[in-house]
Amino acid sequence: MKLCLNPTIGGYGNIHEFVARAKRHGYQAVEFSAGEIADIIQRDGVNAARAIFAESGIEPVCFGLPVEWRKDHETLKEGLRDLPRLARAAQAIGCKRTATWLPPSINEFPAAYSVRMAERFREIARVLADFDIALGLEWVGPATARTGKYEWIHTMHQLLDFEAEIGAPNLGLLVDSFHWFCMEGTVEDLERLSKEQIVHVHINDAPNKPPKEQIDSQRLLPGEGIIDLVGFLRALKKVGYDGGIAIEVFNEELKQMSPDDAVAKAKQAYDAVWQRAFG
Repeated sequence: MKLCLNPTIGGYGNIHEFVARAKRHGYQAVEFSAGEIADIIQRDGVNAARAIFAESGIEPVCFGLPVEWRKDHETLKEGLRDLPRLARAAQAIGCKRTATWLPPSINEFPAAYSVRMAERFREIARVLADFDIALGLEWVGPATARTGKYEWIHTMHQLLDFEAEIGAPNLGLLVDSFHWFCMEGTVEDLERLSKEQIVHVHINDAPNKPPKEQIDSQRLLPGEGIIDLVGFLRALKKVGYDGGIAIEVFNEELKQMSPDDAVAKAKQAYDAVWQRAFG
């Protein structure tokens, strides 16, 4: 597993600043924008984009899915038209993973919505497969986030069923420890996954209150809360997961710190949990 810098820690700026910050503080990888990389390639050539990572030793492990699939059909089509250019840019720098999150509740009948979204993800996955890129979908676990009229996918098991309906071989999961905790997931749930099913991982912690009362915007750094992150990490290692693991928190205290201080504090928190898990 490669510790990955996520833009929720220390901000982003641009890819040059972001990679340099990751390097300074001992991270091994970054999440990034495929659009930014595509622009660099268009302006300066593919070697310039590759050099950002080759010279730093930082790996570009995952980019946010650059298709707005939640809106109207024309918006989706616009995203699909540009997706080959962006996927090609990611492929050019050696990245084979992208991810997006699913709304846990919606305002239309779930059956019809699921059919429509499944077809959209089939189209997206087909394009990504041409560039050998896997797509990780993330469930959002907190009950407090289900503000729509109807509940939709908010557990790993529901998401796995949805992906089975889609039937795309390059589709998998973005596993987030906070959402795993909020669905009251177990270590055994994770151990039943194959490493191929896990596209990307986010790690964070939760304050001391029941899963049903957790609020998405109040996550803690690893080791500051009550999630069994030792079990979480050991399960990922047991199934052979070898991708990125990004610290993702939405934390007001960190936002008040300088970017370097925030990134350093997050790294220290993660290292302490890793030490507890593996010695």
